Amino acid sequence: MQEKEIQEITNEVTQILLKKNEDYGGASFDLGLNGNMVHLWDKIRRYRTLVENNMKGKAPNFETIDDTLKDIIGYAIIGLIISKKTKR
Repeated sequence: MQEKEIQEITNEVTQILLKKNEDYGGASFDLGLNGNMVHLWDKIRRYRTLVENNMKGKAPNFETIDDTLKDIIGYAIIGLIISKKTKR
């Protein structure tokens, strides 16, 4: 792994998270870790479907594999924030 690539991806995910937080008003935090787990599960299922379809040569209609992976990273970050807040 290249440090530059890691920084680019984490910077991009940070920007996506901040913009989505503006749009959704922090709704991802409302249901705690259980809600976060559901969001992650949905994205992981989506990732699996995208990878399986990609292996069959089928292009996605909307969300790409990269988009889905960025969302998974974002929800993992949100989960860490929720976890830290609940440990106080």
